[in-house]
Amino acid sequence: MIGSLLLICTFVGYFAASALYVGALYDQRREPWARGGVYLGWSAQTVYLLRTTVILGALPIFSLYHWMAWFVWLMTGSFLVIQHRRHYAQVGSFLIPIVFLLWTGSQWLVHKAATRGPPFLVGWLDLHIALATASYAAFLLAAIFGIMYMEKERELKRKKVRLFYYQLPPLEDMDLIASRLIMLGLPFLTVAMYLGAQTAKVVWGSYWTWTPKEMWSFMTWLVYLVYLMLRGMAGWRGHRSAIYAMLAFILVIFNFVGVNLLFPGPGGF
Repeated sequence: MIGSLLLICTFVGYFAASALYVGALYDQRREPWARGGVYLGWSAQTVYLLRTTVILGALPIFSLYHWMAWFVWLMTGSFLVIQHRRHYAQVGSFLIPIVFLLWTGSQWLVHKAATRGPPFLVGWLDLHIALATASYAAFLLAAIFGIMYMEKERELKRKKVRLFYYQLPPLEDMDLIASRLIMLGLPFLTVAMYLGAQTAKVVWGSYWTWTPKEMWSFMTWLVYLVYLMLRGMAGWRGHRSAIYAMLAFILVIFNFVGVNLLFPGPGGF
C-alpha cells in the first residue's frame, strides 16, 4: 500500500513537471509550479528507493527495473543541483520529459523486479554499476545540451524568434558544457569497464567473454572517445558536436535497455 502510494506520487509529480516545464518555454510563470512537481516526484521516489533498499538489503541497482528507477532518481537530482547552482531551469524543459518517459517505461519492467538482494556481490560489482550509471548520466545531460543547442540554433534561422530562444543559455556555453560532461563521463565509463572485467574474471574465469553487453559497452566507450578526439584534433564545435552528442546517446540507450532485454544473461541484469 505504501509502495503503491509512493509510486503514484512519483508519477503525478514527474508528469506534472514534464507538462509544466514544456509550457514554461512559452510562459515563465509555469516554472515554479514545474519545479514543485519535480520536488514532489523526486521526494516520493527517494522515499520509495530507501524503502526498497531496506527490503532488499542492498541498493536497488541489481535488476534492470530497479536500476532504471535509480538512474531516473540520479538524473532528477542532478537537474536540481544544476538548476540551483547554474540557474539553468530551461534544462528541465528538455530533461524532465525524458526522465518521465524513462521512469514510466521502467514500470513496464515490474515483472522483472527482484524480490531479493543481488544474486552475487563479488569484486567491485557495486562500484562498477555506480560508475557506469554516473557516466550514462553525464552522457544524457550532454545529449540534452546538444538538443538545446540545436533548438536555439534553429530559432536563429527564424525571422522572428520565440520566447524560449531568450531563455536558453548562449550557444557557446551549451557546446562547452556538453563537451565537459562527456569529458567527465568517459573516465567513469573507462574505470567501470575495468572493474567489470575484474568482476568477470572472478565470476566466469575470463576478463572478456564476448557477451553483447561487453561489446556494446566497448562500442559506447569508443564512440565517446572519438567525440573527444574530433573536438581536440579536428576542431569539431557547435552544430556537428551537438548532433554527435545526441546520436551517441542512442548507443547508451540500447546498451542499458535494449541489450538487457534482448540478450539477457551473463554481463547484464
